Amino acid sequence: MSISSLSFNAATRATIMRLQTELKDANTELSSGRYADVGLTLGRLSGEAVQYHSQETSIQKMLDSNKLVTSRLEVMSDTLDGVRTSAQSMMTTLTTLASDVGNSVAVKSAQDTAASALSSMIGALNVNVTGQFLFAGAQTDQTPMQDASSKVAANFQGFLDALSADKGTTVTAATISAEDLKSYLSADGHPLGYKFDDSFDDESWADWSNASDTPIVSRISKTETIESSLSTDASAFRKIAAAYSLMNSIGLENMSSAARKEVADAALSRINAGIDGTTALEAQVGTRLNRVSLADTTLATQKTLVQNAIDRLEGVDATEAGLRVTALETQLQASYTVTGRLQNLSLLNYL
Repeated sequence: MSISSLSFNAATRATIMRLQTELKDANTELSSGRYADVGLTLGRLSGEAVQYHSQETSIQKMLDSNKLVTSRLEVMSDTLDGVRTSAQSMMTTLTTLASDVGNSVAVKSAQDTAASALSSMIGALNVNVTGQFLFAGAQTDQTPMQDASSKVAANFQGFLDALSADKGTTVTAATISAEDLKSYLSADGHPLGYKFDDSFDDESWADWSNASDTPIVSRISKTETIESSLSTDASAFRKIAAAYSLMNSIGLENMSSAARKEVADAALSRINAGIDGTTALEAQVGTRLNRVSLADTTLATQKTLVQNAIDRLEGVDATEAGLRVTALETQLQASYTVTGRLQNLSLLNYL
């Protein structure tokens, strides 16, 4: 049997390297709570662990996606609430005006309020989150709404021209009869074939709205999807826009008191319908928010179950891992001490 300083040093170096590797793995397991080398430790069960990790990743991605969906729906809900509140304020103004149509100051105030409310509604419905317009349906890159009140004015002027030709005398906003105006503002329209609501039918609404009727559909769980957008094509927005533009696009300030009364009543009818429609949209968004919340609860439960399964496969006992680190540190320190002593030895000392 041969004895040499080289063999002693080689043996101690090998021991130190082994202990350093084991200590590194032990520290990793202590800090992470997982085996340092899952594949080596689990063997054939490592495939099962991979599947669980894949499930956990999939669930987390869906939870992250649902945060964005929730954010979109919350903004939509707030926007609808603002539109409805503004419309309700306008309804109060119109109710007051209807009982005092001869008051020019009240007329001007109502017109200013309507103009401001229309501008505010258009701005609100053009809201976007992360560059996507929420009320544009599938056309998320298109600003959904603009003011087309000029088209309303043009439609009314066309009616006045037709009425003038029919009567053989010039008819203006100041001279139109309450009866003719009432007919024009009715659902059936005037016998001459003109009606106010033509400015808000599907064809004419394209002047107001660039939105798509096709909604954005978001997956909120493995089995559930919801619509996460709305469209400015909704009837509620058409009705409210009709009420606002009616106040400023047909020369209300120049009309007789009887004609003004017809306009105020027509605007009230439309804004009431718009408020009802907006309330219904708010209810839809609230239902969708609730569905996302329920889906998140289910996903969180599923994630916990998957994490528990991963812990059973890959988890290490923290106490045991701590004791192992302490023992390895002691062994490594002892090896360093032995190595230092060996370096001071010679063959003569050994003999």
